[in-house]
Amino acid sequence: MNIPYTDTIFLGIIRMLLWILFLYVLKRLFFKGKPSQNQVKTMGNLWAFYGSIVLVVIYLLVQFNSYDLLTVMALMFVFLVMRLVGFENLRFKGESWVRKRRTILLNVIENVEDKDPIIDVRKSEASKRFSVKTGFHVATAASIVAVAARFYLMQYDNYQLSTAWFQELNILKALEDQEWFGSNLVLTGQYAFMSFYGLITGISTEMALESFALFQVFILCFVIFWFIDAMTNSLVTIPLLGTLAFALFFNLAPTNMAQITHSKSTFMAMSFLLPAIIFIRKPWKLYKERPNGYFFGMVCIFAAIALIDLYTLLILLPPFFLVSLPFTRKRYIKYYFKALGAYVLSSSLVLLSYAYSAYEKDIDYGLFIRSNLLSVSASTTTVNMALDYDSTVFAFQVLSLVAVIVMFFLYRNNSRKWVSPMVFIIYVNALVLWGKTGFIYFDNDLLNEISPILLACSLSFVFYIAYYFLNSKVIRVEISDAVSAPLIFILFFALAYFTQQPLLQRTQKRGTLSKNILEAYEKVKDSYIPYGYAVVNANNLIPMSRGSHHFISYDDFVENYPERDSVYFQYKEDKDFLVRNTEYILPNSLLIFIYENVSSEFAAKVRVSKETNKNVLIEIDRLRKKGREVRLFYKKDNLRVYEIVNNPGEAKIDELL
Repeated sequence: MNIPYTDTIFLGIIRMLLWILFLYVLKRLFFKGKPSQNQVKTMGNLWAFYGSIVLVVIYLLVQFNSYDLLTVMALMFVFLVMRLVGFENLRFKGESWVRKRRTILLNVIENVEDKDPIIDVRKSEASKRFSVKTGFHVATAASIVAVAARFYLMQYDNYQLSTAWFQELNILKALEDQEWFGSNLVLTGQYAFMSFYGLITGISTEMALESFALFQVFILCFVIFWFIDAMTNSLVTIPLLGTLAFALFFNLAPTNMAQITHSKSTFMAMSFLLPAIIFIRKPWKLYKERPNGYFFGMVCIFAAIALIDLYTLLILLPPFFLVSLPFTRKRYIKYYFKALGAYVLSSSLVLLSYAYSAYEKDIDYGLFIRSNLLSVSASTTTVNMALDYDSTVFAFQVLSLVAVIVMFFLYRNNSRKWVSPMVFIIYVNALVLWGKTGFIYFDNDLLNEISPILLACSLSFVFYIAYYFLNSKVIRVEISDAVSAPLIFILFFALAYFTQQPLLQRTQKRGTLSKNILEAYEKVKDSYIPYGYAVVNANNLIPMSRGSHHFISYDDFVENYPERDSVYFQYKEDKDFLVRNTEYILPNSLLIFIYENVSSEFAAKVRVSKETNKNVLIEIDRLRKKGREVRLFYKKDNLRVYEIVNNPGEAKIDELL
């Protein structure tokens, strides 16, 4: 396995996790409140609530042309200060606020005189403040396993530099230019997260696009673990089974192995849909001690889904509301309708904003809705499956029917324990049956795309039934999590390895040229100051130059650059001439990409003829003979990048320093 930019890929993920760790340490050190007894539940809630708020804030910032790293950091700082002071303390007005301010000042003075901390730091022992439960360790380990598995599969991936890759890169570049709605009104929610991920970790846009799918899977695995935990109240065993089924098995549901590391809007939306399902079924998990915050939280979650994926919003969510209603207890029926109201409100606001943008850009709004419900970018195949597609669906439905019947009888004795898993399995089967009706806006490819998630969760509930009967009806076996979790990991590793060998053997490994190009661009951007250089490359690689450097096509280099070079060096010292004739000014350095003996697969992505390569090499040789400094900047396999130095010491960062 040869992934050239491994360090950059994991650099972004590690930095993001360090940010999360930093915020966790701040919370444990300074924020009041009872420490969480289950960090998995806490992190799941935090992702659903604060993740959705981050997306909505990014959406609003882009509308006001204010989205950049400085603004994001400033807002984070303001939020942390407000959270530290306490949101309830911000509500004072008039004389009450003056009294509160005086009280705070007096407390600060007293603390200084008594040599006590000004900030009310937790007095509990460090071991209690930072203690982490076993479930959190296991969930994190399962998420890391999922990332590692998909990183290994990158050698089979042909997503880099594909048409879809460039389309998504253009969306990210548009976000950097404060443009949320492109000319085609593509849903941008997932790319807003991707852009935020790149900003907060300091990696390039291209590397954010390349590595975000791994971070997306990390989040999704954590959410799946939390979802199964919340549904079954099993802290480790059952959630781990479901999470590893999604993380390691690629032959259970339709999956395109050639784009396994392609980030998916449906996956991003599912990381909010699963929490929404929990909060509809078990509203107290969201509002806790503050019931009034339930509606606002659900508005944010549904708004995030609406900004990410219309298929999830308009096709996947309504059936769950219908299935869930008959099983909602009277005590929580008001929260069900609050959730429904939040869904209607969020959907209406976001869809109205889309309608306004469509009107401004003179785009058919109905066509926009239909095109986002019937995605052309979703690609799933059934050749990876252990069983054929129809047999798998039939087996799943039979297993689901048996599980629902068993749960129904268990539900009569203990409704609270079994109602939520039963509702979810009914819901998944309702989606499968709806897909068979031939409804024009039900895209089965999109359903297949999320089927690994739905299947993993549903099978975990089937395991839960078997586990329940084994422990309550047959023999009660007490095995500690410290023993059971490693055993489950070993078992799933072995099963995944031995059952999927044929799948990997018939999956074609891809060449590394596309990855080498990305690595070369990354080295160029790290080595040169922005717009201090130009890149000579194929026309379809123009998006990679946007926002960082000048671009010269091969044809322009061969036909026009020789004249520019001659005129520039003839009048290089004549500043007045160059000011009057700026078209002759050359970049300080010129980076020329040369491809040798490329495969037909790569030639379909980057269209460079042998004749073009030959002419470019001839021109490089002419420039060398004219006295221009030509040096080899990058060489790997069949890719070479030459640098032509026009102004020594004025483009490369290390030379400037």
